[in-house]
Amino acid sequence: MKKEAAFSGLEAAIVLIAFVVVAAVFSYVMLGAGFFATQKSQEVTYSGIKQATSNMVLDGQLYGDGTTITTLTFYLTIPEGGQAQNMAEVDFLYTLEGGAVSTITNSLAGLLQPGDRTKVELGLTNKPTAGKTFTLEIKPKVGASSLVQKTLSSGYNGGVII
Repeated sequence: MKKEAAFSGLEAAIVLIAFVVVAAVFSYVMLGAGFFATQKSQEVTYSGIKQATSNMVLDGQLYGDGTTITTLTFYLTIPEGGQAQNMAEVDFLYTLEGGAVSTITNSLAGLLQPGDRTKVELGLTNKPTAGKTFTLEIKPKVGASSLVQKTLSSGYNGGVII
């Protein structure tokens, strides 16, 4: 009888050790998954901050060159604390009221730094006239795009587009 009781205690100790080992492995896996999830959420947060601070904004007014606009002129800037943008990688999407979206290639080069401003002159193929509405989307490679929609007044003959 004494030998059987001791053997039963040994079995219980082995089972207890097995439970402890399984629990240790499980907790190691759970900690690893937690660290992985934390790292991914940190990357997403930093990516969101980078995109949110990388927007380009219109600095001032839009200018047209005549009754029928062939060249649209404006200034762009990046707010302080934003990310610098390569101007060659900025897309300008233009739509004339009821027309298709067209991409206007720009000849700008260089890096626009936060706080700086640059002059942009876009040649338009679909030329807006008085009373027409057009939309311009300024789409940097990184960051949110800016949308500008304007309607030319019926008496528009060049200058500032209100």
